[in-house]
Amino acid sequence: MERIKTIFLLSASLLIVPISCRNDGGSAQVQPQAKRLPLVSIQSVQTGRMISYIDITGTIEANILTEVTSPVNGIITELHARENQRTVKDRIIAVISPNDRVALIASNQLGIEELEKRLSSSDPDAPEHEYLAAELNKARGNLKYALEMYQPVPVICPMNGVVTSRWVEEGSQVAARDRIVTISDMSSLVIKAEVNEKYFEAVTPGRRVPVVLNAYSADSLTGVISLVYPSVSSDSRSVKFDVRIQGFSKKLVPGMMATLKIPVYTNDKALMVNDDAILTTPDNRKFLFVVGSDSIAQQRFIRSGVTVNGQTEITDGIREGENVVISGQEALRNNVKVAMPSTSKNLK
Repeated sequence: MERIKTIFLLSASLLIVPISCRNDGGSAQVQPQAKRLPLVSIQSVQTGRMISYIDITGTIEANILTEVTSPVNGIITELHARENQRTVKDRIIAVISPNDRVALIASNQLGIEELEKRLSSSDPDAPEHEYLAAELNKARGNLKYALEMYQPVPVICPMNGVVTSRWVEEGSQVAARDRIVTISDMSSLVIKAEVNEKYFEAVTPGRRVPVVLNAYSADSLTGVISLVYPSVSSDSRSVKFDVRIQGFSKKLVPGMMATLKIPVYTNDKALMVNDDAILTTPDNRKFLFVVGSDSIAQQRFIRSGVTVNGQTEITDGIREGENVVISGQEALRNNVKVAMPSTSKNLK
C-alpha cells in the first residue's frame, strides 16, 4: 500500500513539472497574441479643375431652306427636281396644270370626240352632216382657245441649293400649298438642339462644346454655339440653340444625329476625392474616414458636389492635404487605429 502511494505521488509531481517549470528556471507566463489592425489604403485630398457635362441630342439641319409649294389646285405635268440635285434660282422647277384648265380641256376634247363619231356615221348628203361639221369646227376652235388662254402654271425655283426632299411625282394631284420639294443651302448646316431653361447660362454664343456624330462616332469634333434663340418654350420649358461644327471636311447631310456635351458646371479649385471613399448612413448622410498622423481613422461627415469620372467634389467637411480612406473603410469604426500597406509592420 505504501509502495502504491509513493508511485502515485511521484507520478503527480512529474505531471506538474512541465507546467510549473521553464527551461530557464523562471515561472511560466501566457503571452497575449498581438491584435491585427485594419489594413486600409489612403488618398491625399487635392484641388483641381472639375467640369460637369450634360449630354444633349441634336439634329443637323439647314438654317437656310425653303419648302416649294403648289400655287394652285391641279396636276403636276412636269417636275425638274430630284433628291440631291442642285437647283438654280429663277429656273422652272415644276409645271402644274390647274384643275379648271384640265376640266375645260377635257370637256372640249370629249365634245370633239362625240361630234367626230356622229359626223362619221351621218349621211354626207343630209343637212345634219353639214350641221355636225360646223359644230365640230366650233369645238376645235374652243379647244384651241382653251389651250392658249388657260396656260399651265410654272413653279419657279426661289433659291440656289440642293433638293433634300421631293414630296410628289409627275402626274400627282396637288392642292394649293402642298409641298413639292424642299431646297436647302448646304453651307448653312448647323446642329439644332434645345436644353432646359435651368441651363440657359451654359449655352452662350461663342462657347465651344465637344460633339459626337452618330455617322462618324470615331471622330472627335468641336462645335461652337452660333445662336441662342431669344425665347423659352412654354410647353417644354426649354431654349433652342444652334451649334456650328468647326474644321470638319466629311460630308454632312440634314437629319444626321449628334450628341453635344454641354459644360454646365466648372470649378477650377475643387476639392476632389475618389468616389469609392464616400459612404452613406441609413438616413442618407454622407461621410468618409480621415486618417491623421497618429494613424487614427476618424469619421467625417461631408457635403458633396458633382461627380465626374470617378472623382467627387467635396464642398464641406475636409481640407486639402488630409488623407482619406479609399479602400477598407467599410469595416472601420470611428477613432480606430489603422494600418497602411507601406507602414503595416510599424503599426502592428
